[in-house]
Amino acid sequence: MSDLSKLIDLDGLQTFGRATIVPMAGAISGLSTAVQGLSDALDDIEAADVASPDGVHGIRYYNGSFQYLEKEYNAVTPEAGDNPKQQGWYVLVDGKYVLSEDETVVSGTTYYSMTATWDDVDTGGTTILAPPTCTGATTFTYDGTEKSLTLSGYDPQYMTATHIAETNAGSYTATFSLKNTSKTIWADMTTTDKTISWTIEKATGAISLSADTLALDANTKSGTITATVTSDGTLEVDSSDTSIAEVSLSGNTATISSVEDTTGTATITFSVPATTNYTAATATATVTCTFTTVYGVSWSGGSATTWSRTDAAQNFADPTPAVSNGNGSSPFDNCMPWKGMKRVTDSEGGTLVEIPKFYYKWTRSGATMKLQIADGPMSGFLVSPAHADRGDGKGERDVVYVGAYHCSTNDYKSTTGVKPKASVTRANFRTSISNLGSTIWQWDYAMLWTIRMLYLVEYANWNSQATIGYGCGNNSGTENAGLCDAMTYHTGTNAANRTTYGHTRYRWIEDLWGNVYDWCDGIYFSSTNVYCIKNPANFSDSSGGTNVGTRASTSNCIKAWTNPTAAGFEYALYPSEVVSDSNYSTYVADRCNCYSSNVVLYVGGSYGQNQGYGLFCMGDYSASGTGGDVGSRLQKLP
Repeated sequence: MSDLSKLIDLDGLQTFGRATIVPMAGAISGLSTAVQGLSDALDDIEAADVASPDGVHGIRYYNGSFQYLEKEYNAVTPEAGDNPKQQGWYVLVDGKYVLSEDETVVSGTTYYSMTATWDDVDTGGTTILAPPTCTGATTFTYDGTEKSLTLSGYDPQYMTATHIAETNAGSYTATFSLKNTSKTIWADMTTTDKTISWTIEKATGAISLSADTLALDANTKSGTITATVTSDGTLEVDSSDTSIAEVSLSGNTATISSVEDTTGTATITFSVPATTNYTAATATATVTCTFTTVYGVSWSGGSATTWSRTDAAQNFADPTPAVSNGNGSSPFDNCMPWKGMKRVTDSEGGTLVEIPKFYYKWTRSGATMKLQIADGPMSGFLVSPAHADRGDGKGERDVVYVGAYHCSTNDYKSTTGVKPKASVTRANFRTSISNLGSTIWQWDYAMLWTIRMLYLVEYANWNSQATIGYGCGNNSGTENAGLCDAMTYHTGTNAANRTTYGHTRYRWIEDLWGNVYDWCDGIYFSSTNVYCIKNPANFSDSSGGTNVGTRASTSNCIKAWTNPTAAGFEYALYPSEVVSDSNYSTYVADRCNCYSSNVVLYVGGSYGQNQGYGLFCMGDYSASGTGGDVGSRLQKLP
């Protein structure tokens, strides 16, 4: 019974065996007497287990002292009627005391009573200590005040302690060390340090803002938001889109400023990083910069030619163009860029129409198309194609000009009262027009789509013949330009009604689908591939272009358009699908002629009366081709 597992702990307290005690004899100064006393007690236990009638039968650590259990057996004198078993008497069997099973006194048998006592072991002056324990919380949360362990058994007389009280967040180990290991020992008979692990967790960082939204506009171009911070970290602030809003910080106050009057939304993020005592924290505010107005339309891609109005134009009524050269009206007459379109006289180019710069955005979702025009810069929008940087060293243009009339037969200028020039190749038109001045060029696909987009958002209908007038002409030959000069309004038809062929104009630009077709430059084809050129100095019929997509391979009424993705040519939609419609009253309601061998583009309509003509009518021709019903139009790019 010398191993620890066989020692009986009668009171549920810690007990020790020889394997723990004996090796310490002589190893720890001052404990030899205590250890020897315990060792002797173990000897007595072993002896008692074998033969000794008396002696030590157990060892315990109790109330700060080692104690041994001593049993004393004394013979009793039975009386008549005694029951040994009931009395709890012992008998000696093979040198060991065992409880008697006799229920009556057996003659000749000696019975013993047993007395058990716990006595302290002499420790020779050594103090035995229970290790300190924590009787309270071991997890705290930082709040700037000191946190300390609630301890039992910690006695500064005999031991030292570290990290039993702290303020900052962290994981700590409280360490208890005996001051004098020659006179003190832990109850487990060791002198090594004892530890208790505990934690102060970080407080939750937080940021609250004086406002979570901020609106900036032409009258209020900057504003402030103040942050209240719960943290000892350094506040930081940034903007999700510095092209819309910039931010600076002074103390805990952020000043948010619009950038170049750009319309859009930015998220301002306030943040503090995690520190020793606080977790990281963030808070956001939304800044809305409104310096522009957006007008939009959306087309489902179905057979109806009409679009739905969106954005600021959602509740606009449809315009009423003039008939019989009379008056008209449009809700867009007071909206830029439409109201900025005006007729001007130019010494080099003749009578031109000035078009202010605007910003546009195409959005495609399946067959659905959405077009938006903004009167100022806006995130996600592009500069109108005719005004965009063309790579000619002049950057973006604030205004561009297009001929109010077809090029005249006299001098290629935009001139009223003269028949349009025709029967000239596109390349020769290009040369002759550019000879008018260093900023005068044959109009191009970028200018055409600039006008087309303005029309679509204003009239919300592909069918320009239905909305403004049939146009075309007399069905027999070209006529002098200026047949709409007498019109009171800038848009309409000179005919008595819209369903009568005659001549039309859109915002001062006459016969966009009448009198003669117009060559359109800055675009050419190679089979079904479409190529575009921005810089007018590089216009060509066969080379130098950027592939912007493919085109339909057959001719008929336009049904669908490509979705160009080439950077800088997002405007360059081209018919990708046609549908049979002899009445030209569905989908785009204009005709597209596509022949794989042809390379140059003509647009609009001629004097021939045809429902397939219109602002979106287009066809191809050979580079050497000419026609008595094909002319051109100039543009000025200052």
